[in-house]
Amino acid sequence: MIKILKNLRGKHAQTEPAHQDDTPFFIVGCVRSGTTMLRNVLRRHPRLECPEETHFFRWTDPFGSPQFLRPYQHNPVVRKQQEMDGVSREEFDALVAASNSRKELAEKYGQLYLQKRGNPHGRWFDKTPQHFYGMLMISQMFPQARFIHIYRNPLNVVASLFEGKVVSLPDMSAATSYWVEAMAVMTEYKQLGGADRVLEIGYEDFTSNPVNCSQRILEFIGEDEGLLRNPGKGIHPERNRYQQVLGDSDIEEVRRRCMPYQEYYGYT
Repeated sequence: MIKILKNLRGKHAQTEPAHQDDTPFFIVGCVRSGTTMLRNVLRRHPRLECPEETHFFRWTDPFGSPQFLRPYQHNPVVRKQQEMDGVSREEFDALVAASNSRKELAEKYGQLYLQKRGNPHGRWFDKTPQHFYGMLMISQMFPQARFIHIYRNPLNVVASLFEGKVVSLPDMSAATSYWVEAMAVMTEYKQLGGADRVLEIGYEDFTSNPVNCSQRILEFIGEDEGLLRNPGKGIHPERNRYQQVLGDSDIEEVRRRCMPYQEYYGYT
């Protein structure tokens, strides 16, 4: 196991209060729905730390198998995200070797990241949008964990994928499927009894009132809302780019394919 430096210091240096809940929570949602925005806001809380996307529960291949490990060895995006966390390939390989499950790997990675951030007594959380595919496994491995689901108008999600500033996906069917599959999995998860573990926040609501929405989230995860700094900084209301990016026939097709979830989430 890696020898982690114990003398790291940073803006979060503190002693560990015995009463605080350090159970990780998970931000999930369709890509281009505000998961990164939400993560960055919550990172302004002195107790909360979140690495880049970990992907630990995204893929269905068994833990430790060559298929499970391949993205961490060969995917340049995944490797870049770990570099942004300050985690070297050697450190990550040591974490994998010392783990017997996804849960152990996630916990060890989270603790290492807290050390890297100079906040060893903080609380790590995860933001990997596609972890909604692994919600059942996360729920089994972390029985007390909660989920924050941020959702957005599918028309703006598809428009963002078409524009491709972060994720480029010009295929209409594939772009729409991102949203439909996310909503389908979340709906089924809640119907199976997980509704009390999920807080759902609309992207439009958050960008219109980030202070109120941030307070709801912190109450849901049991953190002091008074410690969050500038939740509204850099947040702008939804711009409805789909009106400039999508044609009438595209809009009609997206609306047709996204029913009934579009109606359930208020996008009529």
